[in-house]
Amino acid sequence: MKSGSNLERVLTSGGFAVTGELGPPKNSDPEVVRSKARLLRGNVDAVNITDCQTAIVRMSSIGAGLIAQSEGVEPVIQMTCR
Repeated sequence: MKSGSNLERVLTSGGFAVTGELGPPKNSDPEVVRSKARLLRGNVDAVNITDCQTAIVRMSSIGAGLIAQSEGVEPVIQMTCR
């Protein structure tokens, strides 16, 4: 099954993939995610959106991923099951 993602294309071609990490804020302010995504855009192939980082409640990784995607970065959503 192919996703057609940028990360998949880089890995399939045998290239060296570079990812960054974006930790969602401890509140619901989308501007925090937007500013972090802008810093990463153009510098990484994909961005890992962490979930429940340091066991502290934060913005949903799915919501943060959607915001990051709207800023032009490809999100890789992490989900923590506890």
